[in-house]
Amino acid sequence: MKNLLKITLVSALMGLFVGCESGELDLLENPNDINIESADPNFVLNSIQLSFNTVVGGVNSSSMQITRMINQFGQYNNVVTDNTFVTPWSTAYGMFSDIDLIEQIDANDPDGIPYHVGVAQVLEAYTYMILVDYLGDVPFTEANRPIEFPTPGLDSGESIYAAQIALLDTAIGNLSADTNILPIDIYYNGEAFDANNWIALANTLKLRAALNTGDGAAISALSSQNIIDTVEEDFQFSYSNTLEPESRHPFFVANYLSTANTYLSNPYYDYLNAGDADAPFVETGIADPRLRYYIYRQRDEAPSGSNLPCDGNAMYDYCYVGNKYWGRDHADDEGLPNDGPRKSTFGVYPMGGAFDKNDFVRARDVSESMNGEGIRPIYLSSFTHFALAEAALTLGTGGNALALMTQGIQLSMDKVLDFNTLDTDGADGTDYEATNADVSDYIARVTAEYNGASAAGKEEIVAREWYLAAFGNGVEPYNTYRRTGYPTLQSPIIPAGEFPRIYRYPNTATTANPNIDQQPLTNQVFWDTNPAGFID
Repeated sequence: MKNLLKITLVSALMGLFVGCESGELDLLENPNDINIESADPNFVLNSIQLSFNTVVGGVNSSSMQITRMINQFGQYNNVVTDNTFVTPWSTAYGMFSDIDLIEQIDANDPDGIPYHVGVAQVLEAYTYMILVDYLGDVPFTEANRPIEFPTPGLDSGESIYAAQIALLDTAIGNLSADTNILPIDIYYNGEAFDANNWIALANTLKLRAALNTGDGAAISALSSQNIIDTVEEDFQFSYSNTLEPESRHPFFVANYLSTANTYLSNPYYDYLNAGDADAPFVETGIADPRLRYYIYRQRDEAPSGSNLPCDGNAMYDYCYVGNKYWGRDHADDEGLPNDGPRKSTFGVYPMGGAFDKNDFVRARDVSESMNGEGIRPIYLSSFTHFALAEAALTLGTGGNALALMTQGIQLSMDKVLDFNTLDTDGADGTDYEATNADVSDYIARVTAEYNGASAAGKEEIVAREWYLAAFGNGVEPYNTYRRTGYPTLQSPIIPAGEFPRIYRYPNTATTANPNIDQQPLTNQVFWDTNPAGFID
């Protein structure tokens, strides 16, 4: 039933993006063109839920690149341009219009639709927070009022954050109402609607905001409330294996259908302990148990010749890490060899690819994969535990930071290892599935490292483990890196310009609205109070 609902909803309502992380939502009918009396609130809410995923997807790939989760090709200003936010911006403000419609439907319905409204308000708050996190000041009080304000002015990021906290409280009130009118829930696996999941998300968003702004008192109060702290409450978007319309994970589509297009990251391999014991990469410690789930190797050979243009170049820190993991150093802009059938690519989690069991078959030719039935991990229970661990270390919120961190690691391991539905026995007869002992050994190693670290070292270890658990999500690592400066990331191997402390406004907005002036990447959002140049 779960898969049927997922396929029916997603296939009927969206044409998912092919080969990239952003796309346009193709609806049979635009809810904004429907009058209040004729509008179906389920249809409108489905549009809102799908639009939110488009907003997140529109910033995810660039965020993964600048945080070295996947390879960034060349300079920062080639990755974060005035085109990067075009789709997220238009989708977000279109979604806000749909939310206005939902609220009008509720006001005109004698029975009300409080759960529909509550879900929409949570997504509205989350979206405005993302806009502030990436762009700083954006239109809010004058937004989507074209007759009164054809060129809306900007509100401060700080005031918008405060307004969203208040909106989340309103949403929780709606989600706590006594009603049997239930919306369809796309995010929680198409199961019967449970308002408690959305209340947990609302409280977690308040905690997320408090961490960014350094509000330890709010975090302490929220830590005992209903928050996302179990895998069952994870907030994620689930893709299907449907081909018509294309509903598979966009990274699967980009790397499994014809040839692998995305270069993965040598520094991320480093943190996963993927490499061998030979110079320049010298393996220390056990490999991350998630490695074979995250990364799939296509070839049983090391890159060489034209497939390794960095070979012998002293400016590279890694070039090649060993163990057949083909990747690139940060900002490597060397030529593009014909290595699509050879370079390592995404694995089974979270993109729905293949499990790496040393078969070394080209991704498009694998006999068994999840065929793109992956997820976009948006805010997971592991993230909550890492956030609480960081707050315990930096804001004095109480709780045992080590215990919280190790709980986060365990939740991540449980999620990743349980996600795989594929055979883990290789052609050589070896079972490559990670075991509980592997996970225990990993946690023991991190615990020993943490216990021997300085205060700053402990903070970095928490940030690193969050970074590793976030694979497939560039949004939270981008926030963490600006907020803390951790984990330590590889410097660009070429002069790549200033690290983007903020994104540029979309050119569609600056061209049409004289109240929006373009901003440099060196600007900082209101909660990013760290000195200029302290990272990268």
